[in-house]
Amino acid sequence: MSLFSFQGKIWTAARSAAGMPLAFTWLGNAPQLQLQINTTSTDKNESFSGNRLQIGRLAGAKTVNVNMTLDEWTRHNIAMAFYAKQVSVAGATVTGEELPMPLAVGDVIRLGQRFVSSLVLDNDGTPLVLNTDYRIESEAAGLVEFLTAQAAQIDADYSYGNAVSMAMFSEQPKERWLLFDGINTENGERTVFELYRTIFNPPGDLNMITDEYGNLPLSGSALVDVAKLTDSVLGGFGRFVEEAA
Repeated sequence: MSLFSFQGKIWTAARSAAGMPLAFTWLGNAPQLQLQINTTSTDKNESFSGNRLQIGRLAGAKTVNVNMTLDEWTRHNIAMAFYAKQVSVAGATVTGEELPMPLAVGDVIRLGQRFVSSLVLDNDGTPLVLNTDYRIESEAAGLVEFLTAQAAQIDADYSYGNAVSMAMFSEQPKERWLLFDGINTENGERTVFELYRTIFNPPGDLNMITDEYGNLPLSGSALVDVAKLTDSVLGGFGRFVEEAA
């Protein structure tokens, strides 16, 4: 008897032009990794006995789908989930950024950059007073609330820090080599599982505000690697590998 209860690390890698994995990235803590393996078939019944008995079954399509839940909010996981390209934004300074006018008491405006500091607001050469004329609602989001009404043009001078921008759907979905380095907690034995061409879908639902720990649910499909179909060791979709006695 060999009971099993797996834990382990999930890794993904981009594929080279030759169809082999490049550098792997660990996806972090993942409480779920599920395979959905399906086949279709066409049945044939006879038409000579009067009982329409089944005499054949023609094998059809074979599919492998993957469902997993990621606990860690990392740039790699975000980019993979939302087909986003990571673009570095170098910190710098801004001088004379014109704010939308006019401004009433309670208006909240957004500066042109995020993660701002050293903000100075200027009314035709006269600086506005922090926490009297305005307050900084969020340096991270670049939000400023006005405490006094302003009719003349207000300009902003400030600095902003380095950042990484990840625009949703800025890249086409990528094929990834998926590797599960698993351990059977029942007996300590190791199992390695691989899928060669996996494409993940964006998460259908993502709870951005929750009273519990958040997670990133992902599902995807494994495509056949035609170059490996005739390899009895690799197979076309993927494989399980266990250490021999």
